[in-house]
Amino acid sequence: MTHELISTTSILIILISIYSILINFRNLIIILITIEIILLALCLILSTYTQTLLLTLSTILILQILTIAAAETAIGLSILIAYYRIRGTITLKSLSLLRG
Repeated sequence: MTHELISTTSILIILISIYSILINFRNLIIILITIEIILLALCLILSTYTQTLLLTLSTILILQILTIAAAETAIGLSILIAYYRIRGTITLKSLSLLRG
């Protein structure tokens, strides 16, 4: 596969994910999964150009992005599970009750 095809596919994935966030903004699990997909597409773009330009700094940046994405998902899902046990729902409309 060429680098242009991989970059185009990654940009298409990012655009579809942003559209998914705009359409399904009430479901928090879909938003978390979509953010994860966006971060993985960014890593795919960076890895494509890292291979092309032979940059080692981009490899470190990719590892940091993947680490932050994994931590974001773990923390988000643990908060969702705790909130679901208390309230019984996870819609964004009911999350406004957290403001105190």
